[in-house]
Amino acid sequence: MRLQPSCYDPGRHRQCRQVLQVVASVTGVLLCYNCEEFVAAALRSVFSQDFAEPMEIIVSDDGSTDDTFDVVRNELSRYAGANIVKIRQRPTNSGSKSAHLNDVFPLTTGDILISFDADDISESSRARKIVERFRAEPAVHAVYSSYSVIDRQGAFLKAGRVPRPGRHSNTSHWFARADAYAAGATLAIRRAVVDQFGPLEPDIHEDIVLPFRASLLGEVAFIDEPLVKYRLHADSLTADMGRFASIESYRARMREGIARAGRNAGCRLRDIQRAEALMPARSAEFKSLERIVADSAAVAALTAGLVSPSVGTRVAALLRLAMTGAYRDELLQHAALALMPDIYLRYKRHALAVGR
Repeated sequence: MRLQPSCYDPGRHRQCRQVLQVVASVTGVLLCYNCEEFVAAALRSVFSQDFAEPMEIIVSDDGSTDDTFDVVRNELSRYAGANIVKIRQRPTNSGSKSAHLNDVFPLTTGDILISFDADDISESSRARKIVERFRAEPAVHAVYSSYSVIDRQGAFLKAGRVPRPGRHSNTSHWFARADAYAAGATLAIRRAVVDQFGPLEPDIHEDIVLPFRASLLGEVAFIDEPLVKYRLHADSLTADMGRFASIESYRARMREGIARAGRNAGCRLRDIQRAEALMPARSAEFKSLERIVADSAAVAALTAGLVSPSVGTRVAALLRLAMTGAYRDELLQHAALALMPDIYLRYKRHALAVGR
């Protein structure tokens, strides 16, 4: 090994330090934006991983307007571990996490890419357990896990709810559904998932696209342990009180969600076409996936009826959804929305308020 300077120049500020020039088999990617209050704890959790090999760690700031990047540099100035740490800052915000990842993925060198979020905390065993799973099962192209939910101060709130395929399910069939995802804060992928499919579509969430692409190439594995502490706070996407402010706002959000499901389905179909070009011998399998994608998008469209002004339309939509067998886990929630919308919205507002 030899020493090589690793330099970063964010505008007028130039920071250089000596790092070991090694080939890292694992890259940790920590994206941050306006999270000055939380990013130091997130970085420390990355630096404290008990994985035995040096990792490449890329910290990329998405044009923060607060002191996030200064906090990152301050933490890095005190770090003396074996990992190879690179920091960068976009001059302007990319507009989405997927667009940001499109900037960062070409900079990574590892064969395994692990996502770390700047407002969450990873358990010290996380990288080790993820890599062990990849290395034990060569067919696995993505790994994700359970998580726990913490509040702004880091206190435990609850166990996270992680949708996942059943034990004997076909993972590509499960992830072909327009609403299927793997919790992005816990996700890791093989480099082939990026190399074979290219950039992410900026307006499609990465935790929807990457596991499906992985399922087209191989398997997606789930670790049933809470390896991430997911922080719920006012700025979290999950804690969006506005959508539950009124039935009108919820109706608008529902329609946005259905439109997004349509875009997700279109992305799925394009990924299937790419996979078929790469693996033409599996053409019949990919055709069946196309049908699953189309059926899933049609079922998603049915949910619009749950927020109709007409009680009859809401009940009819609920019955149709029940008959399809879709959204089994959400059936009680859908029934409450269709039959008692005001009570449902009050409950959701209360649940979010408690989470803050």
